[in-house]
Amino acid sequence: MRILILGATGFLGSNLFQLASENKNLTVFGTSRFQHENSNIMQVDVTNKRSIGSVIRKINPEVVIWSLMSFEEETQLINLGLENLLSEIESATKLIFLSTDAVFVEGIGGYKESDPIGTLPKEAVLAEYVNGKHTGENLILNKHPNHVILRTGPLYGNNGDQGIEKRTIQIIEKIKENQPFDAYTNVYRTFVNVNDLSSTIIELTNIKFNGILHAGPIHKESYYTFYKKRLVQLGWNNSILRPIIISKEDAPYLSFDTSLNTQKAHRLLKTNFRTV
Repeated sequence: MRILILGATGFLGSNLFQLASENKNLTVFGTSRFQHENSNIMQVDVTNKRSIGSVIRKINPEVVIWSLMSFEEETQLINLGLENLLSEIESATKLIFLSTDAVFVEGIGGYKESDPIGTLPKEAVLAEYVNGKHTGENLILNKHPNHVILRTGPLYGNNGDQGIEKRTIQIIEKIKENQPFDAYTNVYRTFVNVNDLSSTIIELTNIKFNGILHAGPIHKESYYTFYKKRLVQLGWNNSILRPIIISKEDAPYLSFDTSLNTQKAHRLLKTNFRTV
């Protein structure tokens, strides 16, 4: 099976490319914004119709995985890039679109696949990213029936050459400087190991499933409990962590609990999602 990973050099994309390349049943291609030493990773600009059209015609993929994101220009990436992709791929091509728990802007937690999603006002820090993903989901639902919209919480884990997740690296730097770090005890997420998410995507390429799916472990974590456990895993002292509670007044656009109900994925998939 020929699969194309759009965004094959990011934290998730590079992990997915490596894992998929080890599967003898898959012929794996990827894209990057820049030239790459691996001949199977091609320089592509999805916002350029000719660029993405050329690689689609060359590879003729049976599955395309959208592992692209841009916090600053997500709307343009979706409105140009995703539209270009949808106009170029065949209706029989399976599209796996990586989305986010952040589309659940009310922040009440335990979200099922069928729960309504929302947008953020433009002054919110995450508005560009969240609203772009919201638009992307709707585009796919309306234009490409052979799809999987895969929502996930924050990623973590060891990704070979790229190391670990940036959010934890920042805390480790604080530890090295003996500086305290505040972590929210009342903001909850479904944290997902990058290797487990890659396994999920590979599994989804080969099963008959269309629709929306929430990936991750059953249990949620606060940012405080996540960092506390993660630092222990990595062999660091977590005593610099300071538990704090943040109020809605201090963070009016923060979604306090975007944890996902992942029961559907646990019933459907063989992948075992580890807890932190």
